[in-house]
Amino acid sequence: MEKSFPLERKDQILDLITRKGRITVDELIERFKVSGATIRRDLEFLERQGLITRAHGGAMSKSRVSLEPDFFEEKEKFLEEKERIGDEANKLVEEDEVIFLEASTSVLQLARNLKNRRNLTVVTNSLDIACELEESKGINLILTGGNLKRRTHALIGPLTETTLSQMRLDKTFVGISALDISYGITMATMEEAKTRKDIAKASNKVIVLCDHSKFSKQNFAYVGSLESIDILITDKGIPDEMRKEVERRGVEVRTV
Repeated sequence: MEKSFPLERKDQILDLITRKGRITVDELIERFKVSGATIRRDLEFLERQGLITRAHGGAMSKSRVSLEPDFFEEKEKFLEEKERIGDEANKLVEEDEVIFLEASTSVLQLARNLKNRRNLTVVTNSLDIACELEESKGINLILTGGNLKRRTHALIGPLTETTLSQMRLDKTFVGISALDISYGITMATMEEAKTRKDIAKASNKVIVLCDHSKFSKQNFAYVGSLESIDILITDKGIPDEMRKEVERRGVEVRTV
């Protein structure tokens, strides 16, 4: 395997350990073609995050459960809530705008509402959203390009980041893995988190779409504070105290 980028390599190491249960430093050196010192630093980082346990000559998984949900499983969860969230988000999309639709099962529901729109430019890093909108004649559809995350059908990585750095977006619609009052917004992998930051940086307004199951949780990679959100659209399962605190931070909250 050719040498990989540090963030991508850590994600892949974590995935290997999660799937295999245990792996040696020598196996990782051979796979990634980097030095033993580099691999040990990667393992130390993952251990500090509480994701693995270091063992003599390698590392072991703390859990066999993947941090990154399967797209097909995820999109069936809380489907009615996601449909209502998508309907509400549709009200925020205006003619002649350039919007970004991030690879997310909640944002996919918004995309399904946009099929008959006219004079709209949609940028996306989602293969599923691109397929959903490919026959919509009134939409100028742009794919970012990038490395394919097969479990989520998302395009991420350096090419995606380069594309985003050349754009100015009116609005961005994104999903999240977890939202916690104290810790902020987190995603399953560092690469996803980096891409999410680049998306937000390119946008005038960031709109988060998520169901209540994402609240009061923390995931692996930090994205940003609550203040980095402009609008949060969620279902009525959001706890009252959380809603009040999110609004206190200056975020508009819409429940459906």
